Amino acid sequence: MLASLVSVMTLALLSAAPVDPKGPTCRSIDGHVACGYQCKSDGQRVRCAQTPQGYCQVVDGQAVCFDPPPHIVRIYGDALPQPECKTIDGQVACGYQCATQFGKVKCARTPAGICSGRNDEIVCFDPPPEVYAVYGRETPKAECRGNGTELACGYKCTLGAGKVACGKTPVGICKSDGLQLSCFDPPAQAFCAWGKSLPPLQCQLSDNQPVCGYGCTKAYSKVACAATPKGICKVFDTEVHCFDPPSIQDADPACLSLIGLAAMEAP
Repeated sequence: MLASLVSVMTLALLSAAPVDPKGPTCRSIDGHVACGYQCKSDGQRVRCAQTPQGYCQVVDGQAVCFDPPPHIVRIYGDALPQPECKTIDGQVACGYQCATQFGKVKCARTPAGICSGRNDEIVCFDPPPEVYAVYGRETPKAECRGNGTELACGYKCTLGAGKVACGKTPVGICKSDGLQLSCFDPPAQAFCAWGKSLPPLQCQLSDNQPVCGYGCTKAYSKVACAATPKGICKVFDTEVHCFDPPSIQDADPACLSLIGLAAMEAP
């Protein structure tokens, strides 16, 4: 009798326990079940964020959710800027710096990202994880630039040879030989090894085409460059040979960890 009474009291206490409003939950509508965080229903479907930092909203009669990338959550923590949702002609997208163009809508996935529309297309760009790992919340905002027919987004966007192109990192560089426009960026592991002290890239012409990197060396009309500041380039038999020591040995573990988080999420 006493055992039964204790069981009843325990069940009563458990049922009265407060539910964490920010915790995960499950909701159902018309037999369809969704589980996660901040679940929203538009009367026809239920959508839930998959992370505590996710964001859900009913926009234009549609329930939509957005989950920031894990490396962004790690960097911003509680200071993560709230994303936005935009809609046009029944299309809905959520994220950052959303742009609409001719019935289309797209959003960047990170706070320093950017989207811009031109000529019936929307181009979005997000700084790669190594840039966030080095600059943190002070990651420079990206930009978009067009030439009337093309649109590109990134860093140090450049017009040349009738084209437009942008670097993927703040220390990247774009060069034109009049016929082609090429951009060069240091590898991710170099960012993790040198951080903000990563030297600027140098460029030279190789057979009249720009080549950029470090320790650039010329043999006759050909130039080759190393990819990292510790790389070397030497001339043997009229050819330039370059070698880069593994930057991962000098890389910041926290930076590599953030890159790893992003790699795990990549399709």
